[in-house]
Amino acid sequence: MHTSPLYLFLIFLASLVAGVMNAVAGGGTLVAFPALLFAGVPPIVANATTSLGLWPSAATGGWVYRKEITTRRRTLVLLILVSVAGGFAGSWLLLHTPEHAFNRLIPVLLLFALALFTASGKVRRMAERMSLSAGHLEAVAILGQFAVATYGGYFGAAMGVLMLALYSLTLGSSIHSMNGVRTFCGSATNAIAVVVFIFGHRIDWLVAGVMASAAVVGATVGALSMRRLDPMLARRVVLVVAWGMTLTYVARMGF
Repeated sequence: MHTSPLYLFLIFLASLVAGVMNAVAGGGTLVAFPALLFAGVPPIVANATTSLGLWPSAATGGWVYRKEITTRRRTLVLLILVSVAGGFAGSWLLLHTPEHAFNRLIPVLLLFALALFTASGKVRRMAERMSLSAGHLEAVAILGQFAVATYGGYFGAAMGVLMLALYSLTLGSSIHSMNGVRTFCGSATNAIAVVVFIFGHRIDWLVAGVMASAAVVGATVGALSMRRLDPMLARRVVLVVAWGMTLTYVARMGF
């Protein structure tokens, strides 16, 4: 890895932007992870270090959004518990399987999630016409959260976008409340993944420290700004940022 001050400064800037993005719409990994690769960090180490470096910013965002959450406490606790289970499963898989096959699926997963999130209002109305009970929607949310957390533990790029798509379909709350749930569940997923990566000796501690300090500042600024936005405007911001991130990633992958 290149450890010159210039590379570390670029990582700091990328992490600052990633912290803001994670507070607004998720997907900060799409900025931070490529920055580490550019600096010469091996892919699996870069992925693991990004999880650790951005985790404090996710926790910061969750604390800022805590008063906005309208989801029932029981549902929130269940979502956090399955996030821990899924994060463990995904991070374990990362350390025991090659990355390339799964990375090829990421653009497809992100495009599907964004399409679902964009049409979430219509999907929600369709679900209501199907007379799905609150219990059924909660079950879908919990099972879906486990799948998303498993993905996030393996490769966390745009995990927040996937969670917002899931919550739009199942929780039906405001964008601010969904962002609060997302940050709590995302931080739980990353916390257990970081533990697995530490025991697997896949963390670059110097880079992680630089990332964490920048991402916390970015997340605080992003979350405080997001809370002051009109809910509909906030939703549009999320969509614009999320589509921009995903299309950029698809272009990088050569699709």
